[in-house]
Amino acid sequence: MPAALAIRTEPLDELTLRRAQRGDDRAWRELVERYQAPVHALVWRLLAGRSRHRVEDLVQETFVRVLRALPSWDIGGPASLQTWILTIATRLSLNELRKPEMTTIIGDPPSTESTDAASERARVGAAIAAGVAALPDAQRAVFVLREYHELEYADIAEALGLDLGTVKSRLARARAALRARLVAQLPELWRRR
Repeated sequence: MPAALAIRTEPLDELTLRRAQRGDDRAWRELVERYQAPVHALVWRLLAGRSRHRVEDLVQETFVRVLRALPSWDIGGPASLQTWILTIATRLSLNELRKPEMTTIIGDPPSTESTDAASERARVGAAIAAGVAALPDAQRAVFVLREYHELEYADIAEALGLDLGTVKSRLARARAALRARLVAQLPELWRRR
C-alpha cells in the first residue's frame, strides 16, 4: 500500500496524556481530536458495507471506553496510546461484524474533481476500497491495521488476540486476494508497470 493511505498521528505528549488520565477536560478533548481520524478510518474500513450511523456510534463507543479505562492505562506499558485505542476500536468493530448485516451501504463521498487524473484516482481508490471491503473480516482487520494504520505485527497480534504467525499468514492472504482482484478489475494499470 502506498504510504499516502496510512493514517499518521503524532503521539500525544506525556504531560497532556497524564492530564487526560486525571480527568482534565481540555486534555481529554485534545486526545479525542488527535485520535478521532484514525479511529474513524479504522472503523469505517472494518465495517465496509455497514450503516454510516453505526460507524459513528462505534467511534463514540471507542472513546467512551477509552475515557473509562484511561486512568489505569500504563504509559510505560508495551503498547502505544494509539495502538491501545485502535485495539479497542478493532474489537468493537469485530463484535459488530458478528451481528446480522444492516442494509445501508457506506459509500465514498462524491468527488468534485473532474479531470482525467482525478477520475482515474477515484476509480482506483474505489477498486481498492471495494477490494478491502470484500476481504473476509479476519483478513480485513489485519490488513487495515497494518496497511492503513501501520501497526507492527506484534501490536496487531496483541490487538486481535492472535499468534504472530496467524497475523502474517492472514496479511499475506489479504494482500494476495486484493492484488488478484485489482489485476482483474484494472488490468491496464498492471500492464503499465
